[in-house]
Amino acid sequence: MLAHVAAFVALGATFASGCVASRFDARYLPTDDVALELASMTPGLGAEARATFRDVLSTTLAEDAYTCSPSPREVFFGDVEEGERTIRGAMPHYRLFFGPMHYHVRRLGPRGGAPGRWEVSATFAVVLPREGGTLGLADCDGKDRYEGEVVCRGVPFSRSNTTEACPSSGEFRAPATRRNMEALLARWSEEAERYWNRDAERYGLPVRYDFTFLPHDQAAREGVPVDLTLPLSTTCGRTPYFWSLRSGWSLPVIAHEVGHLLGLMDEYEALSGIVPFYPKTPFPGAHTSRMGLSMKEDTILYPMHHWIVVRRYLCPEPSGRDPWGHAFQ
Repeated sequence: MLAHVAAFVALGATFASGCVASRFDARYLPTDDVALELASMTPGLGAEARATFRDVLSTTLAEDAYTCSPSPREVFFGDVEEGERTIRGAMPHYRLFFGPMHYHVRRLGPRGGAPGRWEVSATFAVVLPREGGTLGLADCDGKDRYEGEVVCRGVPFSRSNTTEACPSSGEFRAPATRRNMEALLARWSEEAERYWNRDAERYGLPVRYDFTFLPHDQAAREGVPVDLTLPLSTTCGRTPYFWSLRSGWSLPVIAHEVGHLLGLMDEYEALSGIVPFYPKTPFPGAHTSRMGLSMKEDTILYPMHHWIVVRRYLCPEPSGRDPWGHAFQ
């Protein structure tokens, strides 16, 4: 158990939302110790998955500008003082490109006999295309949200039993009106966070997530702080998460893409899934992970993923230029 001292204050760490006092020891735990703690919090995880997640953990810690590795048990269940912080920067993906990372973490202390908890939020401002044409969808769940003729044929993408983000299992579409695009964003706002909250609850972790997708002009008009601004593409397709949001992405895929903005990296071979002869290939044992197979309803976010996201609250503020600083206005 780490000694409870005001280590980050002693180090003079300055946080984006002011100086947040922490009672965590500033010593970094070795990666193997962190991995062992996380494995103990993840019963039933096979040896192959443990080895892969140990590698993912090591790579993330080595490449993340937020450099600290406190005890996972202390992070989730220890005595962490209240505060708020904006996490911003970039993460390298496959050593090929930097993708933006931008979200907010709030720590709430014990209240009314309830233990302390974490709240994580991210807001997307979505630039809507001109009205007209077709809005591709991944399913027809909640089709009563949409106006006009809604086409629903076949098996929803997330239940297609394939490893494709945009399978040929069905055809789902609605008129590309502003009302329908707003309805789609509202559904994402309500449902995408459900996967994250479900999986935190699965492991008894005191973390709650809140993701918001709203039209860019509405965010500007209402003065809503935005974590990333992206255009909406009215089709499905495999494109980087910082390029556009695709209306044909299923809710599981949206939950995966949000994970990138929260600083998580893919857990599959870099070029897999782009062409038919090289299908999506998760790292060994990562086929059950949301970041390994994004399109599945039942893949999950493990304690490791939640720890990576919230532990940055306790790290010193990174120095250096943020290559994605322009995108978070």
